[in-house]
Amino acid sequence: MYQMHRVFCATPWELEGEQHAFYDVIGGLNEREGIPRGVLFVPVTLGDIRDKRRHQFTVDENIRDCSHYILLLYQDWGPPERNFENDYLLALQCVGDSALPMQSVTVLQKRQLSGKPLADGLPEPQAVFSTTEEFGHCLNSLLSAWLDLASPR
Repeated sequence: MYQMHRVFCATPWELEGEQHAFYDVIGGLNEREGIPRGVLFVPVTLGDIRDKRRHQFTVDENIRDCSHYILLLYQDWGPPERNFENDYLLALQCVGDSALPMQSVTVLQKRQLSGKPLADGLPEPQAVFSTTEEFGHCLNSLLSAWLDLASPR
């Protein structure tokens, strides 16, 4: 039986390529390292839901069921239809609740081509990337660290 760790990745519309890479990186890591060690990461995203407000209860339940939450930032929290501020705050709250599986909340930022900084009031990113390939490297490092915590060698 595999240890399952659900990973929620909140992606703004502008980062659809990173959302696809999220699935690819998790699949590759599961195949190469997770399965042999009895650990599987299960990717969770909003997919192509344009307006998540109607589905917010389900989004919240998914966040509560996850072991890890990744917030990808590009400019700000997102438009009202796909705003991640309360989702991020919920994930932080879940980390503090020992009855829930949430172990970590990570913020990654894609550097804007314009060079503009993030909007005020956003959390400090743990890593910044410029390309989808760089995002894949950041994500692979993060997942590898989580895998080591879940199943030490």
